[in-house]
Amino acid sequence: MRLGNVGDITKKKTGEIILTYKGKEINSSIYVNCADELKQLYGAISRTREDDREARVLQWLQGDLIPETANSLGINGSEPQAAPLPDPIKGLENLINFFSEFNFEPNFRFVNTLVRNLSKSEKEGREYISNYFSLIDSPYKMEIAAKMKSDEFKNIIFNLSGTPVTKQVNTRFKLYYGSQGTGKTTIAQNETGGNCIVCNSSMLPSDIMEDFAFDDGKAGFHKSAFWTAMENGTQIVMDEINLLPFDSLRFLQGILDGKKSFIYKGQTVNIADGFKVIGTMNLQVNGMTYGLPEPLVDRCEEMRQFKLTAKDLLSAF
Repeated sequence: MRLGNVGDITKKKTGEIILTYKGKEINSSIYVNCADELKQLYGAISRTREDDREARVLQWLQGDLIPETANSLGINGSEPQAAPLPDPIKGLENLINFFSEFNFEPNFRFVNTLVRNLSKSEKEGREYISNYFSLIDSPYKMEIAAKMKSDEFKNIIFNLSGTPVTKQVNTRFKLYYGSQGTGKTTIAQNETGGNCIVCNSSMLPSDIMEDFAFDDGKAGFHKSAFWTAMENGTQIVMDEINLLPFDSLRFLQGILDGKKSFIYKGQTVNIADGFKVIGTMNLQVNGMTYGLPEPLVDRCEEMRQFKLTAKDLLSAF
């Protein structure tokens, strides 16, 4: 991994860590007295933004490196002072203050998913916030987008980036949204093997759970594709999910929160590992926005906006 313009740090298949800094090399197999610290440094650097890696290494050289090793390498306190390290507590405090003027309080699910996205890249973290407030149709979404360009938000990103994420709270829900013809539903169906439910404004919770059918000429109800997906631990698409009535969205909210089972009409319904709903939707139709309840969006592990590009539209000729 590159350390700005001052060197790099690598890990060999043997587990050996080699730090090269301004032409000087520290090898864990040679400097065995700091081998453990080198391993810890390698892990920390892998979780640190590329722009901040040089400062992180410099702090290690000045603070954690054994003096004898530092002296033999000609590294001492005359080096410039390192930039401050990320402080996740400060970052979370500032995040709460950042959203306070928008009547929004970051909760456990929101923070967990945000930091997970930031661990991938700053861009994905920013997109998560933008998608979140677009999907709940927040009246402040434009103001939030503008404020994310501020130094205040950059400081929040700095303090939250590089924080190790040891858990994933949301695992059962993804949302793909965008205009018609962007391919969102096709992509979702490819992920689920074609398993799909088309939602509408009259679909009640019972319609999600049961299918009407005739057995030997007698009318009755059977487990739906949704129920079967839960029991088998498979994925299913809910196309036009935002058209569902409120009661059905609340029903989904209860299922997607991570519980292992629930009671439906006196029956215990078990939810197997691997069950996932991929919701697809057109957020705007005829100039109107059809968002989703905030508690449901909170349960999203991934949100993707699909847009038509000029290259896509070329196929219309």
